[in-house]
Amino acid sequence: YDGCKTGVQRLIMDLFHARNIGWAKGGDSMKMLPIKDKTPQICWKTVEKTLTLTGEPVLELKLSWPQGEGAGPLVRSVSRYYARLAQGWQRQWEREGYLCACVALAQKREQSRPFTPWTASLSGQVTLDNGEYLSIAMLAREVHADGRVLEYRWGDTWAWQDGAPVPLGALFQGQKRWRKQLRSQLEQAVEQSRRSGAYLDQEIKKPLRRWFSPSRFALSPEGLELYYPQCTLAPAVEGALVFRLPLPESVQIAAKEEKEA
Repeated sequence: YDGCKTGVQRLIMDLFHARNIGWAKGGDSMKMLPIKDKTPQICWKTVEKTLTLTGEPVLELKLSWPQGEGAGPLVRSVSRYYARLAQGWQRQWEREGYLCACVALAQKREQSRPFTPWTASLSGQVTLDNGEYLSIAMLAREVHADGRVLEYRWGDTWAWQDGAPVPLGALFQGQKRWRKQLRSQLEQAVEQSRRSGAYLDQEIKKPLRRWFSPSRFALSPEGLELYYPQCTLAPAVEGALVFRLPLPESVQIAAKEEKEA
């Protein structure tokens, strides 16, 4: 009986540990004590892989994506979303990307020319984490053997409280003409980029409006970052474009340390 009782107690202890409830044992009595959750935080997981053809490197992969640690709705949302995202990019590169790289290798062999392995990477960074918002900017990048670079940049903003994505329009708190306001600020940012040396298309107002997407943005302590796909407003050599705008007056962003002080 004692052995059975010990086994049952151990099973119950395991179950309560799984539910963040602990046991404190004193003599023959036991009482429940709460186990403190880990402080929620964002870490990065990295996978590196080299794909080969007949032993020769063809495509080098490096994927890095955010994962949540600890407890809370945002941790679950971030972990699931970015894990699926990374799997999708890895699957695409291991199939279509790998086949294209193999064709490029075959062409180089026919010409008796050296081949440089393609590279494909998924990377990102936390642009804002102030306890209210978590904003993450991501970049998918390919470099082909001929030096051609393909980029795609986007961002995601989350609410720490409920773990839900924050749409761009929500930052303007119901302002009806927030899109028009952003377009005006974008035109100013375009001219500033020209003065800074960026080579942008001459006719840019129509594509600026056409390719604007409220889903491609991120927050930072300095302001709002809007992303445009490669080749939409400028030659491919400019890559994916980033325009930085001032924050809406309704958005107050403080550093995490300031909020906790």
